[in-house]
Amino acid sequence: MTIICSGSLAFDRLALYPGLFSDLIIADMINKLNVCFMVEKVERVHGGTAGNISYNLQLMAQKPLVVTSVGDDPDGRDYVSRLESWGLSAEHAYLVPGEATAGVYIATDKAGNQLTFFNPGAMVVETPFDPASLPGNPSDHLAIISPGGFSDMERLAARYRDLGIRFIFDPGQQIPVFSGKQLLDMLDGSLLLMTNEYELDLFLQKTGLPPEDLFRYTTAVLTTLGAKGSRLSTPRGAQHVMAVPTAELGNPTGAGDAYRAGVLAALAHGEDILSSCRLGSTVASFCVEAEGTQKHFFTPGQLLTRHFRAFKESPSFLG
Repeated sequence: MTIICSGSLAFDRLALYPGLFSDLIIADMINKLNVCFMVEKVERVHGGTAGNISYNLQLMAQKPLVVTSVGDDPDGRDYVSRLESWGLSAEHAYLVPGEATAGVYIATDKAGNQLTFFNPGAMVVETPFDPASLPGNPSDHLAIISPGGFSDMERLAARYRDLGIRFIFDPGQQIPVFSGKQLLDMLDGSLLLMTNEYELDLFLQKTGLPPEDLFRYTTAVLTTLGAKGSRLSTPRGAQHVMAVPTAELGNPTGAGDAYRAGVLAALAHGEDILSSCRLGSTVASFCVEAEGTQKHFFTPGQLLTRHFRAFKESPSFLG
């Protein structure tokens, strides 16, 4: 069984804004927006969807296959070395000559609202990865399509569907790039649609669908709600998953990717979707305690202890 994690490897520049973005935005002048937010600090950290998800997976002793394109610049080579230091294969982290590694610029205000600017760099170059080359039964594999190269997202969704590989569709900040038809084509046959609340509204707007019609294309819809937890919706109704309490609050950036890692690990080991969402909530709780998307740490035992305390469940693969 292989967990396939496609998306971005990027360097995040994280900034903290001590006020509220909304205080400087004049509603009736939104079409002439010209505003400067004076941030307190900026920190460069390893990030990107594939990088963040894989970081959390390896903390759970999982060995995901990372599929992405990076530049052949120092940033790209730095990140490839980082993957290898986790004991992961960098075989499908393709170095693109003459291109820069993707970069993300994220500002967070005191209410947790975020402004994000993204330069895709080498990420727009399609990878040569073909999931048909994986050993074993395709139905045993599990993939996540996270925001990454546009052509890879479309191509991999079609290949996973054709091969019978279970996959989670996580379009995130790439939703505006695609047409409604493209989004539905990628969603079709997926195990799960994962978004935050804003992204779900945008997805529905782009596709023109009411929420209940999403189940014509996917089995379930998982919506993260920040500090309010998450919501798992199926044709049978919706269930709320609480946010796991934390001792301290750092920066929420990366918590969604940590959540996704928990879901992936649990699903890969036979847990049902609801239990997998609960584990995702527990993994995310470690991330929000730290400053940065890959600054937190836990052992499988520590994860199991916190998870049992919150949900009275003990996923067997954690020991």
